[in-house]
Amino acid sequence: MNKNIIALAFLFLTLSFFSPTKSFALMADIGTAELAKEAKIIVQGEVKSVKSYRGINNIIYTRASVSVSDVFKGKIAKKNITVEYEGGEVGNIGMSVEDEPTLEKGEQVLLFLTNSFWRKNIYYVVGGVLGKYAICLDDTVRVGVSCNESDETDVDEEEDKIPEIKQTLDELLNEIENAE
Repeated sequence: MNKNIIALAFLFLTLSFFSPTKSFALMADIGTAELAKEAKIIVQGEVKSVKSYRGINNIIYTRASVSVSDVFKGKIAKKNITVEYEGGEVGNIGMSVEDEPTLEKGEQVLLFLTNSFWRKNIYYVVGGVLGKYAICLDDTVRVGVSCNESDETDVDEEEDKIPEIKQTLDELLNEIENAE
């Protein structure tokens, strides 16, 4: 009986220690200043490739290779980094996660990231979709979506839609600079 209590206490302490204090993908209404404070790394770059795979328990993950052109916060060891998030397509099976960003090959992005504790050169987006800004050809940025996605939504989807932020890349960079 005493061994069972010790084993349960050890299991509880272990789970408490390794559980994250904040989920990086939970969508909350946070602004650029808070994203900048939460992120260990803020980079701008181009998505070079995107590949999905099946992970543990058949959960689909996507890894995007990003060629970094500018680092606004933190340090990175290499110019090419890997950003991983839940969701994607493997064969004819797809999985979409509402509050995870999606990256597209060729897309110019500004990303608020945290690094993996266990794996080098693997990064996760802080703030879910709110931590990904697509940089459009007209030098504006779109939060959480790609520049080529349409603004049309169904009436039912309107309440779940991320508010459109109309700002230029320079305005966004000024917000990041002022947050630090």
